[in-house]
Amino acid sequence: MDKSTPYRLFGKPVQIKRMGCEHDNWPGQPIPPSVNVFVKVTNGCNAHCRFCSNGGAAHTGSFNIGKLLEVLYETGHNGIRVNRLNITGGEPSCVPRLVERILEHMDEPPFDSIHVHLNTNGLLPASQALMKHPRWDSISVSLHHYERAKLSELYGVHIPDTAISFEGVNPMKVNASCNLIKGYIDSTAEARRMMDFCLDHDFTRLGFVGLMPVNDYCRQHLVELDELHLEEIPHCYFTESQHRGKDCRCSNYLYNKHLKVLDIYMRHYVNPSYCESSLLFDGEYLRQGFYEDNIIY
Repeated sequence: MDKSTPYRLFGKPVQIKRMGCEHDNWPGQPIPPSVNVFVKVTNGCNAHCRFCSNGGAAHTGSFNIGKLLEVLYETGHNGIRVNRLNITGGEPSCVPRLVERILEHMDEPPFDSIHVHLNTNGLLPASQALMKHPRWDSISVSLHHYERAKLSELYGVHIPDTAISFEGVNPMKVNASCNLIKGYIDSTAEARRMMDFCLDHDFTRLGFVGLMPVNDYCRQHLVELDELHLEEIPHCYFTESQHRGKDCRCSNYLYNKHLKVLDIYMRHYVNPSYCESSLLFDGEYLRQGFYEDNIIY
């Protein structure tokens, strides 16, 4: 297929990524046609975060694993590479057996090179147990503060003493994602404390992410990423900026302390309508992007 030929899944055209991000002033380079597949295993979540539109939701609906496998086979047969398979929710650890059943199929050809990703709060026993599954290539942990009391306040659930202890989990696989929220991580000094916390727990990657304006709480507690001046932190160095025009821009830094190195990324802006490289399977339907009316199959 050439650039003028639309890619199709189940007979319908889909938007895929064929060019890499632009790096600073260097144009993006051609890449193999690829997508990220988000697998939403549940709406349910055991936390009640005030900044989340899904907080405290109950698990609803069934999940068709056979249809998910059809989707993955269909992408391969149509010349589209699944760059990353993202297990997400809700909170995946609310349905651990379903996640394990999905993973049982991921070692079968042609899924041997699929990158599996767990997006979990990582703080309560069920999620910590799920993090130890050997199939994960990376694990995303929502970690919005370095103190248990603050985390309990944010999540609306008691965070036990054992929460921020990832025994049995390979820290090289863990990516900590930190929302910037007024009263929590909201300044350069607080960002540095969060960075030190991650290094103390042997994490290798930390992302600072701005709140999406999904409700009044988010709009009132929004912290702009430009308010963080990471370049002012000793031993923190800017490495590169990447962007996709008006749709998305992020920047990367490296922070070192006591011979440990932390890779840091910051998402400066993202167009919520941008879905060129995103497919969502919710257990029933395959969609382009994250919109209810955009059903492919």
